[in-house]
Amino acid sequence: MQILLVRDAQSPVRQIEITPWRLIKWCCLLVVLLAILNVFANWLLEAIGLSEQAQQQSLSEAQYERKLMELESQLVELNGRLKGLDATRQQLIQEPPLTAPVPGLSSPSSLPVQNVTPAVPGGQGGPMIRPNVLLPAEQSFTTRLHQLELVSLNMRAQAEMVSEHMQTLQKFQLASPTGYPLPYQALVTSAPGYRMDPFTGQSSWHAGTDYGAYPGTPILATGDGYVIRAEWDTEYGNLVEISHPGVNMVTRYAHAQDVYVKVGQRVARGDAIASVGSTGRSTGPHLHYEVR
Repeated sequence: MQILLVRDAQSPVRQIEITPWRLIKWCCLLVVLLAILNVFANWLLEAIGLSEQAQQQSLSEAQYERKLMELESQLVELNGRLKGLDATRQQLIQEPPLTAPVPGLSSPSSLPVQNVTPAVPGGQGGPMIRPNVLLPAEQSFTTRLHQLELVSLNMRAQAEMVSEHMQTLQKFQLASPTGYPLPYQALVTSAPGYRMDPFTGQSSWHAGTDYGAYPGTPILATGDGYVIRAEWDTEYGNLVEISHPGVNMVTRYAHAQDVYVKVGQRVARGDAIASVGSTGRSTGPHLHYEVR
């Protein structure tokens, strides 16, 4: 194959002969030239920081930095939540303790509760567990990220533990029969202990507290629990007894006019369970309340 090149009418004719061998040499030369240009372009991009590897590294560091900031903000939030839960737990723990009821005596509502401080100071103990220490900033992003994730998991576990402890204390507090059995402060007509029996005039043991109240006044449950008795009793008249399994106590409400609950029913503190009356062995409208 021949190619004729003519510049003008007076110029000599140039003849280029294209052979298969010459075509192969030109192709090889073109490939080598492109390879050289590719190497030069990569070197230039790397020199000015635009190579793909550099871009990926920059993007990875930016992602690590963003993740680091997110974890740090989560740690601050968890730390605040943990402090709040611990403060609430301490408040629940430091509330005045309930006086242990003597079998057959009345509710703590009718008797003053005293704060008893032990003569011997309390101690502290337990294994020494060193807190997690954050690595300095010059460590790699990956190492710092993993360290922060471990601290975050540890704080989450502590927050959940304190929350569960607080819920347990709250449930115990609700189950304890520390409420008042009437909607208003009533006159105590007979305290627990030995007294002169109002019918015989002889000395006898009175197992609860009698509150003088108007007939029909609602009688309120003093703690969460289950009704185990709701029936007529010869001595107590219309009677309601509530079991408080969380604290292993039973409260008794006697001489009621009407009973609003039935056996097996769950009641909460403050629920109306009956009304004040003068049924059974009674001299007048009142509530006989006791904790057993």
